[in-house]
Amino acid sequence: MKIGIDFGSTYSTVSKYDEILNHVTAITFSEGEPASIPSVVSVSKKGQITCGKGAKDQAGKKTVRIFEAFKMLLTETNQEMLRRRGYDEEYTPRRITKLFLESVLDGVLRRENDKGFEDLVICVPEIWSSKVATLDGRLILRDILINDIDIPVEHVQIVTEPEAASAFFAYNYEKQTGRNFNGHLLLIDYGGGTLDITLTKVTSDQQGIMEIRYVDGGGAGENHPDQSGGGTIGSAGIAYMQSVVTHALQDAGVVGQGESPDYAAPDFIAAVRDLESQLKSAERIRDIEDTFGAYGSYRKISRIFREEAIDFITLEYDEEEVPVTFQHLFLAYQETIEQVLSEEIRKINEKVQKCIGKDPCEPETGIQDDFKIALVGGFGSFFLVKQQVAEIYRLDANANIDLRTKNITAEKREQAISLGAALLAAGKVVLQKTARYSIGLFTRSSDGRPEKFYYAIKYHQMIKSGHPYFILEDEEKTDEPGNRTTWGALYGNIDSFVIGFDESVNRGAPMRLRPVMLERLKQLPQLGFWNCGFSMDENEVVSFHVVPSQRFGLQAADKGIEIPLESYSEMFDLTAISEVTI
Repeated sequence: MKIGIDFGSTYSTVSKYDEILNHVTAITFSEGEPASIPSVVSVSKKGQITCGKGAKDQAGKKTVRIFEAFKMLLTETNQEMLRRRGYDEEYTPRRITKLFLESVLDGVLRRENDKGFEDLVICVPEIWSSKVATLDGRLILRDILINDIDIPVEHVQIVTEPEAASAFFAYNYEKQTGRNFNGHLLLIDYGGGTLDITLTKVTSDQQGIMEIRYVDGGGAGENHPDQSGGGTIGSAGIAYMQSVVTHALQDAGVVGQGESPDYAAPDFIAAVRDLESQLKSAERIRDIEDTFGAYGSYRKISRIFREEAIDFITLEYDEEEVPVTFQHLFLAYQETIEQVLSEEIRKINEKVQKCIGKDPCEPETGIQDDFKIALVGGFGSFFLVKQQVAEIYRLDANANIDLRTKNITAEKREQAISLGAALLAAGKVVLQKTARYSIGLFTRSSDGRPEKFYYAIKYHQMIKSGHPYFILEDEEKTDEPGNRTTWGALYGNIDSFVIGFDESVNRGAPMRLRPVMLERLKQLPQLGFWNCGFSMDENEVVSFHVVPSQRFGLQAADKGIEIPLESYSEMFDLTAISEVTI
């Protein structure tokens, strides 16, 4: 069986490609249930484990421990912060992730009456490839699947969420138009805990091979550290629903005006859960579209505050009925979402304009059909989000010539990431790998000053998985033995590697080696002349390569060594990393 998994902070979705029907679809675990699975694990006092919807339904009970948003905690090393979130030595984010994925995969096999997985593609946040502190995330997830859940390594592939979503939209564009998509995709991915905005460039051919390059991105919430360096659940779906309930409680007199309820209280958790269920129901979705849609455009919706309260639903809180109005829905949106979404889109639009040479907010930008805008994620389906985005990009201004949102199957935005992953698992789309960061060696002068960065793999360089790329004397020339930088006396003289997250060859973050890495480097030769290089496999496991130099006509019998860098946090002191410009 070949599946794609969108492993989300709040919800996860599994999809498969049907070879007979030539169709990709999300898997539902029960008839009538949505395909999205709550990313929640509960543990009772007796140690009983429950995952998914069953675990979420227990939220607020005093007899169970609830674990949520554990994906983004896989790389967390702050033990005090983990303790505050309910984790301990027995129940770590890694163990909870293993329990959850194990349950999901077992459920898939039972539902599909299958025995195993031929290929499994799982998606991770882009930030796991673009920030030093989270580089280990995909390696930890890979290790959980391979070693904890026992899926053969050759059957596991880890890709970023923008890669999977881009693959889905580009594939559907080609199915609907009969043409390859070649251009830029702007993905606005809104979930329960995070707003991720990503610009990718897609180059595709008739054989279904796509090169999907990450160009730039931004956002707010769990995936994006705040000023203190921590990730917060804010400016997204969960924070919005909490705000709606808070305003309703204040207006009902249950809590004082300006006061905040206890977000961890069982009654509050139950009220938020009830609101979420209502917001997803077909009847309430129609009510929202009819009521807010009657105002015509997003900027006119604020007129609702001039009217008498318009009832939406009634919640139960501490055995009292608490009315929620459409005014509450819009007020909470203004407070938690509007400004952040507007500001983050403004920032990405500046980058998009520099990249494509056109204003992404102008309908005329969509004439050539090489720039697309796609909303992704569960909260991206919310009417107010769609209305605000439509207004920012003037999507209704000149619809007859504007192709920016056409032919990309926008109605499946909530499942786009898992559907794209399933296409990758089935081989219907093949990614051309590009390096997410530069990596090489770093040297200092005799007085300790930074001297030079020697990058072997460059930022956004097109690479072959597992193929070693060597540090070259002349970057303008090809990789030939005579053009490789020659090193002597390697053992004891390499104390730092370097990573860079942009195109500059004069800037990077040196990574000082920990004892475990220094121990590995004892394999390095003490005599002779050597070439140094790096390789990166499909899951971005990097290896350091040392081979005998042929520059001086030497024909050494030693074939060299290869040292996998399987855990950056174990091998390098990531806490002391700071960027250096030479």
